[in-house]
Amino acid sequence: MHVVLVPGFAGFDALGQLEYYAGVTPLLRAWQREHRAAPPMVLHYFDNLPTARVETRAARLRQYLAKRYARGELRPEDAVALVGHSTGGLDIRRLLLDLERHAGGPRGATRAFAVDGSREDAFQVPADELLHLVRRVVFLSVPQRGTNIADFVRRLPRRIPLAQLRLLVAAANASLANEVEEAAARGVGRAAHMDLLLAWGDAVAEMDAHAVAEDPARVADAHEAGAELELFLTHVASDFGAIEDLTAAPDPRRVSPAHFDEDQRAAELRTWADRGIDRRSYATVGRSPYRFEPGEVVAALDLVELTRSPWRLAPGARGWADLAYLLAYRACAGGPFGVAAPAGGLGATAFGGSARRTLELWDNDGIVNTASMLWPDGEETRLVDGDHGDVIGHFRLVEAHGGPPQRRYHSYDLLRSGCGFREETFRAVWRDVFEFCAGAARGTRAVRGRAARAA
Repeated sequence: MHVVLVPGFAGFDALGQLEYYAGVTPLLRAWQREHRAAPPMVLHYFDNLPTARVETRAARLRQYLAKRYARGELRPEDAVALVGHSTGGLDIRRLLLDLERHAGGPRGATRAFAVDGSREDAFQVPADELLHLVRRVVFLSVPQRGTNIADFVRRLPRRIPLAQLRLLVAAANASLANEVEEAAARGVGRAAHMDLLLAWGDAVAEMDAHAVAEDPARVADAHEAGAELELFLTHVASDFGAIEDLTAAPDPRRVSPAHFDEDQRAAELRTWADRGIDRRSYATVGRSPYRFEPGEVVAALDLVELTRSPWRLAPGARGWADLAYLLAYRACAGGPFGVAAPAGGLGATAFGGSARRTLELWDNDGIVNTASMLWPDGEETRLVDGDHGDVIGHFRLVEAHGGPPQRRYHSYDLLRSGCGFREETFRAVWRDVFEFCAGAARGTRAVRGRAARAA
């Protein structure tokens, strides 16, 4: 059983020692020790493009799987589970649609993808063989119908901030500039209780080769971390099309699965059923720092509203929410999704139980409208109290191995949302994911075993 972790917006496996899915590997090992009779399971951390369009990211995921198949890491008798967080779930949907399109055709013809070789001798991976491997799909906090924050971000100027970030990365090659930049980020981050700034301070420290000049291996690590961050920002500056694919506003082009109409969505579900692909959805809902009323349609955040204070904050919100969460939650609460989405019937099942919970259109996890995460499972969607970073392991500060002058932290509380998300919840969610994925391997093995006995 191969479990492929597909990252969302930002789209990296790791930048230096900063992992997108933090702490998942030890959870798998612990689960395997408790379930020794379970089929063998392998984790794959996929490194996608950070902000490219969904169709581009899906093509990269297809290429990744095709290479693993060509090289024998994935075998015809294996099973694959694709686990997508946020935009990564849309990448998976688009991948399956593309593979299905290439797998069909006149007289059963299927397209093959060339991997590892020249034009004459490249290994050919048929689309239908890749599609046959996929047995499970897991959606974690996926904007299945878009998210308001994308409509807000698309209206903001991006070129100047990105240019400034790239200059900061370049300046880190100078030791003095690096120390000043690192100290400023960490100082402000601690004062403002913003782990996002602590993460930036760590990124700057990690790529400072001057601080580890006595150790050639660590110098090489520093250069690699700096190159990764610079490449990451170059990708962001060159292709920011994911924002267009994530908007809650309708898009008549329907390039992104988030913009599909109901007929297209029904066709997706039929394809999954025909192919024997099962799915499971988890939705995250954050604590609202605002005094929104039940049934209220919240206005979209604009630059005028952005200057107002205190934005109808709930009592005590400034004590448990940081500025990043306040801004992100407000931007996500109002916009096209709140206007266009159907009123009523927005419910999900509380994770770990059977109780149904009703959602408001303004409910979100700081990045994605929670009601957008309910497709395709509706009320069967498992609802987790947590923000957008919690479910992937970024719900608390955890010290990194190695210590200074490397990065100080392995994971961060990226959005201080006051949700009460704890280690127990993190473990429970991922154990549920592993159990679901393992069921695919058991089912595949049983079906093939019966077929072999019949033969």
